[in-house]
Amino acid sequence: MSNASRKSEQGFSLVETVAAMGVLALAAVPLLQVTGDAVRNTARLETRLLARTVAENVMARTMASPDVIDAGIAVGQETQLARTFGWSRLASPALPGSLQSYEVTVTAPNDTQVLARLVSLKAVPKNLPGSSTAEVDERAQ
Repeated sequence: MSNASRKSEQGFSLVETVAAMGVLALAAVPLLQVTGDAVRNTARLETRLLARTVAENVMARTMASPDVIDAGIAVGQETQLARTFGWSRLASPALPGSLQSYEVTVTAPNDTQVLARLVSLKAVPKNLPGSSTAEVDERAQ
C-alpha cells in the first residue's frame, strides 16, 4: 500500500500545472511588448541608415563631379534595398576661387520628415569656363 500511495504522489497535479502556466503567461506579456518595441526601433533605424546611404551617394556624386554645380535646388529619387527615398540638394552660388556649399536632405516618399542630412563644401576653380567679371557679380547677388 505504501508503494501505491507513493506512485500517486509523483508528478504535478492539474491545478499546479495551470497555476504555473498562468505565471508564465503573466511574465511573457511584458517580454512580447519589449520584443515588439525592439522590432519597431530596428525598422526605424534601418530606414534612417538607408536614407543616410542615399544622402552619402548623392553627396559623393556631387563632390566627384568635375563640373561646377549651378546654384539652386536639385531633387530626385533613389532606391535602396527596394525602398525609394526622395532627396534634394541645395547648392550655394559658385564664385570663382571660393567654396561652394552643398546640403543634401533625404525624406521618405510622401513625407516631410528629414531622415538624413549632409552638408559639405567644395572648392570652385578660379578660372571657371565662360566666366567673366559681369557673371561673377551676378552670381554674388
